[in-house]
Amino acid sequence: MRKLLYNSLTINYLHIFFIGYFLFAEGLTIAQTVEVNPTSASIKDKSLKGFVVCLELDLKNLEKNWNRYLKSFGKFEAVERQALVGMAVMLPTISSDAIDFYSKITVSPRCVQVFMGALRAGSDLELSDNQKDNVKKMLYDFAIEQYRQDLMGQMSEAERVENLAVKAHDKRTSEGENLKIKLKRNRKERANLQKMAEANAVEFKKLQTDSIQNVADRETALEEINKVRKIEEEKKQKLNLLK
Repeated sequence: MRKLLYNSLTINYLHIFFIGYFLFAEGLTIAQTVEVNPTSASIKDKSLKGFVVCLELDLKNLEKNWNRYLKSFGKFEAVERQALVGMAVMLPTISSDAIDFYSKITVSPRCVQVFMGALRAGSDLELSDNQKDNVKKMLYDFAIEQYRQDLMGQMSEAERVENLAVKAHDKRTSEGENLKIKLKRNRKERANLQKMAEANAVEFKKLQTDSIQNVADRETALEEINKVRKIEEEKKQKLNLLK
């Protein structure tokens, strides 16, 4: 019964773990879909056309990583809350001319939205369609990298949880083996105790019989003593009568 209960608990534990793991993995696959869409925003009193990506990730980490990402291209400064601007940034992968970049992070009920817009440096002129596509790709590459890092972190966490589950299973297995050994020893001790109890019962019965016999033997011995004393007394009386 204990063995069946132990196996049931172990199976249920692992069953719950692996269901959670595969649901978790399915969620990760869905999270890898990235869409960058055209939109508009207002930054530093400028109405800008640009692109936005919606990321279902931690806001604090995104802000830190976005700041680092932008500053890898040049000098960017904060102009509003969660808004960064890089003026006259030279980025050959987009244009041979300087570009003004405008970026802003906002939070919606569904996700963290990262906006990126760009104008020709020192003007309100928009970039060419090809240059806009390159700006869009900048945002897309950032989003993909964030999901990649997040997935790697979650996979490491899943591996850690799996290792814990394996250790827990190994521990339960070891405990099960120890219980088998203890049960075997207990059965042997119980059998020995049963034999001792049976031997004790036989000895007790013999002692009772011996005790009863001892009482009878004492009475017989006492009778013999009395007989001998009586004979001695008679001999004494006869001796006293001799003259």
